[in-house]
Amino acid sequence: MSVELRPPRREDAAAIAAALNEFNRPFDFEVDSPEEVAVWLEFPSLDLERDARVALVEGEIAGYSEATDLDGEGRFVFVDVRADPAHPGATAALLDFAEKRARELAPQGKIRLWTAEKAKAWRSFLEGRGYGFHRYSLHMGAELADEPPEPTWPAGISVRIFRGEEDERAAYDVQQETFADQGNDFVPEPFDDWRHWATREPFDPGLWFFAVDGEELAGISLCRGEWAGDDSLGWVSVLGVRRPWRRKGLGSALLLHSFRELRARGKERVGLGVRADNATGALRLYERVGMSVGRRILWYEKAVA
Repeated sequence: MSVELRPPRREDAAAIAAALNEFNRPFDFEVDSPEEVAVWLEFPSLDLERDARVALVEGEIAGYSEATDLDGEGRFVFVDVRADPAHPGATAALLDFAEKRARELAPQGKIRLWTAEKAKAWRSFLEGRGYGFHRYSLHMGAELADEPPEPTWPAGISVRIFRGEEDERAAYDVQQETFADQGNDFVPEPFDDWRHWATREPFDPGLWFFAVDGEELAGISLCRGEWAGDDSLGWVSVLGVRRPWRRKGLGSALLLHSFRELRARGKERVGLGVRADNATGALRLYERVGMSVGRRILWYEKAVA
């Protein structure tokens, strides 16, 4: 069965989501909504003609691939390759495209590609192509059936919500600063990309929490009232505490405050994502506030050359 590749179009969002979910569901991975795929296709840094492809099998979209060098420094190319497992030819063709694009973007760099832990055949295929396991990411969650404990704020700390565009750059700077402490392979995200994704609809500015110490921003918790199209699931997209305010209970306070606000909006559960090797102790923090691991995501890596 022949496979044709072409650049995606914005009107393909629903068909791409359907193909991705043929990959996601058998491996117990969260679904992709057409609305979120539409947001991906409009990332400011994504060149649809050069960076992405859909695979067509008998004229129907069966998979999607993209390859992006987020910071433009040629160190790492992040790759997403997913297709309906019923069409392995589409999967192979999409990976071929992504590797070719990676060679153009970062000839001396590395490819980083994520996949669901349960996608064993796909993982074996990747390993046969020279990819090695790099690290785990975790999706963690907690039930909100009971009222979370009231937070205890460190001395001098108050919390407020998002005040508008003036807060966007500050939130971005804190996220980049705090996430840079997670490991030597941190890759900064362009501000325009960050803003495009962080403020996508449905955006609730009342769920962006800023912990302040006088005039200084000490930490942030940027939350959403849904995730992957699930309105019963609140999501902590970003939790970041700056170094001078760490190990004082601020991370726990921000989380509990976020949990309580999400529950007040009728959310039944809360989730977030974290690196399993997070160097800031985030995993232990999340466990202390009652969260547990739900899914594991595997990251693979190989040299481009």
